[in-house]
Amino acid sequence: MVTGKLDLSDLGQLVFAERTRRGMSLREAAADTEIPLNTLARVEKGHVPDLQKFKRLVEWCGADIQQFFEVHERATATTEVIAEHLRADRNLPPDAADRIAAIVGDLYDALARPQEVVAVHLRAARTFRPEAATALGTLLSDLNQALSEEHDHGPA
Repeated sequence: MVTGKLDLSDLGQLVFAERTRRGMSLREAAADTEIPLNTLARVEKGHVPDLQKFKRLVEWCGADIQQFFEVHERATATTEVIAEHLRADRNLPPDAADRIAAIVGDLYDALARPQEVVAVHLRAARTFRPEAATALGTLLSDLNQALSEEHDHGPA
């Protein structure tokens, strides 16, 4: 069983290591995983296959697909931090601290901007290098930020 966090770029090494551990040729591993030989060879060279093949390979290697994805624990919310400080204030009775915290929470919910998420689906890509995905994500994020700034402040 593979343990620890994995990166998409680790898939090829993981597949190669598992194939070697099983004493299989590339052709045998392709037959065992039911993934075309050429696709498996590209994966071992660093390409990322489509989601169905990705899942099959991860399971074949004995890993958990969750190891490839970061699960961000929600950081302590700003309003929770403020509420803790208010409750620690010796000058405020507990009910007053809770009332102030509720008001701050309502204001925060009304005024805070939600975090924008950029998502891309490259349906035509059979395999996609992690570096290309990272570069594309950065490019789209920068473009989104520039468009937001232009919308907020007008053209430069």
